[in-house]
Amino acid sequence: MRKLIVTLPIVMILAGAVRAQQADPAQAPAPKPKPPAPKLTFADKTKLYLQKLGASIDPSKSAADMVVSNYSDPKGGKTTVVITNDRRKNLVGFYIYNFGNVKNATNKEEVFKYLLSTNDAITLGSFFVDGEDDIGYKYLLSGAAPLTAGEFDTVYLTMAAVARERRGEIRQLLGLPVGREDKPTDVKKAAEEKPPQQ
Repeated sequence: MRKLIVTLPIVMILAGAVRAQQADPAQAPAPKPKPPAPKLTFADKTKLYLQKLGASIDPSKSAADMVVSNYSDPKGGKTTVVITNDRRKNLVGFYIYNFGNVKNATNKEEVFKYLLSTNDAITLGSFFVDGEDDIGYKYLLSGAAPLTAGEFDTVYLTMAAVARERRGEIRQLLGLPVGREDKPTDVKKAAEEKPPQQ
């Protein structure tokens, strides 16, 4: 019993000493803030999104405000999608070409009519004919708010699917081979909006 009476005060003294050595949370130094993550450029962020989708990037044709990508869809087709950042207009643009050219088409009216009816039928983007008579497909978004990965995926994959579905009909109207794409001599710099010619 005497050992218990002697041991108990010693344990209480040791517990008090331990508590006294612990730092008061109010006096503890504030944790150092983490340095901000480096801000990704338009091209860097776009390349990350494309890599997650499994699309390849053509660095020789890409620039700071334009990324040229190739998407191989599950059905075996390949679609080139150009993503641009128009800082002047504060717009992000997605562009697809390789549908053909209407310059020498004998049925321009029919082609234009088809493109207009297609624009009414699709939910994302629109077909157009640029100043060089090339048929393209585009979708523009405001660059005011950052584009999320989910939004990017939706736009990119939807456009690739629409291009795949409509390419054959457009090429057939133009009298071009349906099974293969034209090899463009150069990727169009689509940063400037080119209104369709009627």
